[in-house]
Amino acid sequence: MICLLLLGRLAAGQAPRGWQEFTSPQGGYIVAYPKTWHLLEPSLPTLYISNFAPSRRVRGVIVPENGATISIVSSPVGIRDIGQWIEKDSAISRVKSRNSIALQRPQPQVPLKIVEVIFESIEGPDTASWYFEASGRLLVANLSYWKEDPKAEAYRHVLRGVIESVRILPSQ
Repeated sequence: MICLLLLGRLAAGQAPRGWQEFTSPQGGYIVAYPKTWHLLEPSLPTLYISNFAPSRRVRGVIVPENGATISIVSSPVGIRDIGQWIEKDSAISRVKSRNSIALQRPQPQVPLKIVEVIFESIEGPDTASWYFEASGRLLVANLSYWKEDPKAEAYRHVLRGVIESVRILPSQ
């Protein structure tokens, strides 16, 4: 299934109004996220945000009921392409579904091809992982939230906005 998501509100390289930026020199990207979300681990080299205050973490399972987290992660060493990365991740997590998505970004005007994999959890929240390549860099954006959360579509909207804001840092 290919979905075309039209998110033409943002200009490339520009954070939406009311959002702030996170820079990952190790991951090689800059990304924006809503100011109403919180950095869970500011010292991590990857974006890891939640829609709840870090003080509300649940011991053992980080995401409380009606909570969500988003992370942006660069590919592990040795991963050559998205298919290989998904295969590696699928070996340790149960795949619920897999879809192709074309995310229309204003700049560049070529749609960003995303492979969405929904990983099902037995003990905790499910994760929607959006694997994509931007300027030659492989990334995955992970959205975790509890099954049947009434805010699921709003979380996915934030995930789309976060991915749309990704800018790749020059190689060092």
